[in-house]
Amino acid sequence: MRNLMTCRALIAAAAAALIGGCTGAATSALTPRAVTAQGVTPALREHFPGPFWFDIVARTNLHFASFYACPFKGAIEYVSDASNNVIYVYNGKFAGQSPCGLIASASLSSPRGLFVNAATHDLYVANWGASNVLVFHKARTSPYNTYSDPTAQNPNDVTVTDAGIVITSNEEASDLIERGSISTWIGGLNGGTFVSNFPMTNDFFGLFVTLKQNGMLYFNDVDATSGIGALWKVSCPGGECGAQTQMAGISFGDPGGMVFNTSGKLLVNDSLASAVETFNLPNPHPTTKHLPCCPLGMALDNLHGHWFYTSFAYAAEYSYPGFALIGKVTGNNGAMFGIAVDP
Repeated sequence: MRNLMTCRALIAAAAAALIGGCTGAATSALTPRAVTAQGVTPALREHFPGPFWFDIVARTNLHFASFYACPFKGAIEYVSDASNNVIYVYNGKFAGQSPCGLIASASLSSPRGLFVNAATHDLYVANWGASNVLVFHKARTSPYNTYSDPTAQNPNDVTVTDAGIVITSNEEASDLIERGSISTWIGGLNGGTFVSNFPMTNDFFGLFVTLKQNGMLYFNDVDATSGIGALWKVSCPGGECGAQTQMAGISFGDPGGMVFNTSGKLLVNDSLASAVETFNLPNPHPTTKHLPCCPLGMALDNLHGHWFYTSFAYAAEYSYPGFALIGKVTGNNGAMFGIAVDP
């Protein structure tokens, strides 16, 4: 455990230096306007163990202007920047290009996980610092709907069922009294209908969430007993989540984003191991693809056979299932966190 904690501490220091070392004017084409405070600044948390990225802090000295100039055709990729309170929008393959769009709504506050509803093409944003989920129509830079959590959780990731149930995996309550949990809403305009908040069984942090084709919900967390990542599943019909079941024999150094492929296999990023692991559940033994440092958010474009991940300073695109690098894009000295694709 001591070696694991040391490794976490070293990566945490590197991540903090990366996302906090630049406080002056931006150097990319995304030029900030006059200095203004924006969003809710997440507090630093001193506890360990936990994800090495736990100390992301929103920068309050920069403000960006929204724009959208993306082509109508081709895949659209969204990347959240949890430090700059923006979402970058890209079109086509990653090749070092600048964003063709930028969502800089004042409602964004440390945006984390992203999800695109394939049926509506709407973008859902786990808005960590404001305890809500924002929903954007495609090609729009202001949200048209907000799912607010009356239990004041910090959502780390979000997904939507085929029946329209909105589900978040919450890192913790904003007052830090409650640890990780699941929150659910019946989808609809004006924030839908909040169903309930369901505490995770034995966690230190709640992390990422995804749905299997049969509607079963899977989430990962940092286990309160072992201090390492665990994988769980739970059924939430109508937003009412039942008993949670831990997947036996599966653990992660620091679990990241997850997605199921079309054959029902689960892909999970392990940020500490710098790898993506593919599970044919319930078999606990994955195939492993090692990557450059610290894969965090994840998205899969099954239509075109492309796989994506974020790693604070950049987002990368790979072929799938071959995992050959296609290209990368860089952010704006922030923390590129969540990623979603609309193919």
